Amino acid sequence: MADKKIGKVLIVDDQAIFREMLEVELQKNYEVYTAEDAHAAFNILKNVCVDLVISDIQMPGVTGFEVIKKVRKDYPKTKTALITAYNINDYIRMAKENDISNIISKSTPFNFDEFCAIVKNLVTERIFGLENYMLPDFNVLGEYTITNSNQISDVEENIINLISKFHKAEPFVNILLEELITNAVYHAPVDENGEEKYIKHSNIVLDESEAVCVCMGRDSEKYGVSVLDTSGKLTKQQALYKIDRHIHGEGLLDEDGRGLHMSRIYSDRLILNTKRNIATEAIFMNYLDEKYKGFKPLYINEI
Repeated sequence: MADKKIGKVLIVDDQAIFREMLEVELQKNYEVYTAEDAHAAFNILKNVCVDLVISDIQMPGVTGFEVIKKVRKDYPKTKTALITAYNINDYIRMAKENDISNIISKSTPFNFDEFCAIVKNLVTERIFGLENYMLPDFNVLGEYTITNSNQISDVEENIINLISKFHKAEPFVNILLEELITNAVYHAPVDENGEEKYIKHSNIVLDESEAVCVCMGRDSEKYGVSVLDTSGKLTKQQALYKIDRHIHGEGLLDEDGRGLHMSRIYSDRLILNTKRNIATEAIFMNYLDEKYKGFKPLYINEI
């Protein structure tokens, strides 16, 4: 019996070699369709209901942003992502203006494992959980539940010690942990009026429903940390707005959003997942060698 396919994916890219390379990688688990331009893509979409469209940004004629805009208008149930070999920071403002929150990097070498994980998570909407972004040899090394502010420094120290057993814990990892964990503890909980309940750096005890869960683990090529709160407060649009302001220098004096911007700068991968009023998760990952460093994809998922 043939393996059951997870879903249907359309790849739009004017480079034949790259289209074929992604098709070969995906076709074991998906029905894969390819198109060299927007015209060919929409001819396919007229006849096939696909789960995900991945379009290159820079193509002759119609750009990837225009392709995605039309897909979302004409086929609102179809998920979308962009892919590019260029600096993704150059496209953040356009991503914000077009409400596009996933831009995959054509890194050199290309990261097939990461690409396949992102595709699977988008198609299945299985976005929460560090394990969904790691290789099959992933192991959880530490799990923590934070119920009061006094636990924050101990959790951060424990994670640094775990990392130090297999990799040099760079100073920026402390910044990442501090930003993501304190933001989850202090900024996520809100009162009945939607206002933040707690003052940053004060001593607080969280309600049971406000507990922050932290998971740290590694696979053979990277380690990652997930910080999960139960607010579901951060929206995709807010995250794009905050990242855009800081990238373009407009948010230098903003207190809000600085943590997200710094986390994106200091990690190899920053992933933001949110389900409105249910949960918000920030994941950062760092590679153990230099192979994929320097590429900053945009991964913001909302369900």
